[in-house]
Amino acid sequence: MKLRSLECLCETVRAGFNLSRAAQRLHSSQPAVTRQIQLLEEELGFQLLRRRRNRVSGLTPQGEKVFARAERIVYESTQLRQAGEELRSPASGRLVIATTHIHARYTLLDVIKRFRQKYPDVSFSIQSGDPSSIAQLVSTGQADLGISVAPSESHPELVTLPCYPIKRVVITPVGHPLLKLGRRPTLGDLARYPLVVYDQRFSGGSRILAAFAAKGLAPNVVVSATDAEVVKAYVAEGLGIAAIQALAYSKTRDTGIKAIEADHLFGTPVAVITLRGGVFLRGYMYDFLKMLAPDLVQKKIDRLLQANATPEGAPEFG
Repeated sequence: MKLRSLECLCETVRAGFNLSRAAQRLHSSQPAVTRQIQLLEEELGFQLLRRRRNRVSGLTPQGEKVFARAERIVYESTQLRQAGEELRSPASGRLVIATTHIHARYTLLDVIKRFRQKYPDVSFSIQSGDPSSIAQLVSTGQADLGISVAPSESHPELVTLPCYPIKRVVITPVGHPLLKLGRRPTLGDLARYPLVVYDQRFSGGSRILAAFAAKGLAPNVVVSATDAEVVKAYVAEGLGIAAIQALAYSKTRDTGIKAIEADHLFGTPVAVITLRGGVFLRGYMYDFLKMLAPDLVQKKIDRLLQANATPEGAPEFG
């Protein structure tokens, strides 16, 4: 049984059974991916994929059980490669980070600049998503680590390390009445004006609207967006006010808007670093984590990772 066949099966599932997309991700051709899966089916003696004419629509019941095992085998093979690379080239490699646009733009940029001064031969791939998809990417080994608020779904195979508090501000156009209150605004004050919000898939959107709902308030949401720069642009044009992460606001750069401290309204969630339990971390990965969260030390990271390193129960064939 070839590892490549298992890789083709796993990538086909991750690509939503789109063989062309799977082949592209595997740097292969669609016929080659199809043939590898067929060889695996011939070796096992049963079909893994449900096919209708020339289309693949999903996994067979047997395929679901094989896929669960194949994912673990492919993941462990990746870990072995990481260990080998650490011995051969400890200061070179690649880091795949799954995160939200806000952390990619405002948190990672400075950290990566500093990190690259020490490790110029390490490249980065940043994959954007919401907390749920970030957890999935880390869980399946498609990303080395994730940065977001903790996902709402339970992922027992993942470890979360506290990174930093996420402070929020309310932004308004210059000269807005909220700037003249002479006191800290309440949610009732904010609800009097049109609101620009983050998409509710992100905590920056869902948490804001939940705070209003808890007070029995229904703000007039005029625009929903997934990017802080878009939100700020619409506020600057007078379409409404918004609550955003404080790190996305710059007093010198954002000349068309003003900010009001808002932690008392929406609380202060904590950004977390997400890793898969038992993952092999290369030396430069420890350095990167410490740049992100200076309070983290290697012994603490290792202790948390090993506590979650117990293999998941293997599915039974029957």
